Formats: sequence, structure tokens, C-alpha cells
Amino acid sequence: MQQLPRDNPAVKGCIKAATGSKIVAMDLTTAEVYVAAKLAEDEALMDVFRSGGNFHSTIAHKVFRLPCPVEDVAELYSDRRQAAKAVTFGIMYGAGPAKISEQVTKDSGKYFSKNEAAEVINEYFQTFHKLKSWIETNQKFIEQNGFTYSYFGRKRRLPNVASEDKGIKSHSIRSGLNFLVQSAASDINLLGAIDMNAFIQSQKMKSKIFALVHDSILAEVPEDELDFYCENLKKFIQMDRGISIPGAPVGCDFEIGEDYSMGKFEKQYLC
Repeated sequence: MQQLPRDNPAVKGCIKAATGSKIVAMDLTTAEVYVAAKLAEDEALMDVFRSGGNFHSTIAHKVFRLPCPVEDVAELYSDRRQAAKAVTFGIMYGAGPAKISEQVTKDSGKYFSKNEAAEVINEYFQTFHKLKSWIETNQKFIEQNGFTYSYFGRKRRLPNVASEDKGIKSHSIRSGLNFLVQSAASDINLLGAIDMNAFIQSQKMKSKIFALVHDSILAEVPEDELDFYCENLKKFIQMDRGISIPGAPVGCDFEIGEDYSMGKFEKQYLC
């Protein structure tokens, strides 16, 4: 199930709910950044989650100290917003100026130079300096030890940090850093699914959690249980397991449809 293609409705559309039920998919919202903000204890980044509103606009507003209200950032400073978004999603992958330049140019349709990208990265880490310190500390630990432990105690062995090939070595260090946030985010989902499954059994519900795909929890839920299922799954996912930002539980996105493609199969192949 982990190999299901994320964006292929031909495959996902084959997973269809029984008559009288729906497929419910729950995904965490910007979970890896959320986890990184908490692990780094970066108050500036945690404040972005506490503030609510559009996440990437808030990041851009804070990083670039934009003079407009946050809700106007997307319209007035779309290039700055795209740049902040690219850095946010790229930091855990070691994205440098070249990668950020390429991504922003692609997303915005307007050329964004390496020099501009370098300035954005610098301003980003000036704003979220504790995040930068956390990244550097963990990179150094991984390089020196060849392993790391996730928040929930999983060990990732990374022997290739000893490689003389700089590309292989840097890839291993990035993999270890990714592991710290991806593993914790995945375990938040897994623990929530385990607790929800026990709750389903205790309540004698007919809902069935049948898969965890990537970071999604998939269930077949009778229509008369939909609200109750979603309400309680959200409660278990947002339960404080020691890695929650006070005042800002991790976000949950729910999609509900007749099949796992959420209507995209019918739209693409049957219309």
C-alpha cells in the first residue's frame, strides 16, 4: 500500500467504498515543518503555527517583514511567498541557492536568480535562527556518529557518512535530517491510527481503517458515522504526545469521497 502512486487516479480510483459508505483520507498539514519547529524549540516558527491563517503567506510576511497585511501577501508579493515556500519545503533536504532558484522560477513562471535565492535563505535563517542551529547540530552529530535517533526512539543507521565520496556523504547526512522530522510525523499518524482503531472497536463502530499510505490514514466509513469518525480521529491525532506546539495542535486535512481518487477517476476517465 505504501507504493500507491500519490497522483494517479487510475489506481486510486480502484479503491472504492461499499454502498452506504465513504472513503475518508486524513493527512497531516505541513507536518514536517511543524515537527522541526517543535524539535528546534524555535519560537518564531512556532508562532507561525499559532497565528493560523495562510501558512506560507505568514512565513513570507515574517521573513521579509512585508508592509501589507498577511492576507494580502499572496496577491502583492507572490514571488516572496513562492520563495519562502520553496525554502520551507527545501530546508530539510539541504536545498541550496541553485535548487531554490530553480523551484521558484518553475512555480512563479518568473526568473528567480541564485543570488536572490541565497538572500532568501539567509533572511529565512536570520528569522528562524534556532531552526538553523538545530539543523547544524544534528548534521554534525550524524556526520560524527553515523546514526541518529528519532523523537520516539527509532534508530537510523547512516554508515555512508564515512564515505570518501562527498555526494554520498552529504546525501546520508540529509537523509538523517529528513528522518528526524519524517519519522516523528509518521509516528504521530501511526499512534493516532492505533488509538482510533481501538476506539472504533470499543464503540462497536462499523468504520474500518484499512491502510496508512505515505502520511495518510485511509478508512471506509458508513455515512452515518462520518462526523463521529472524523471528530474522534482528529482528537487522537492532535493528542499531545510530547511533540505538540502549545496552543497550536498539528493540522488535519480530511478528504471524503466515493473512492480514494476523491472523484478524480470519474472526472478524468468517465466524463
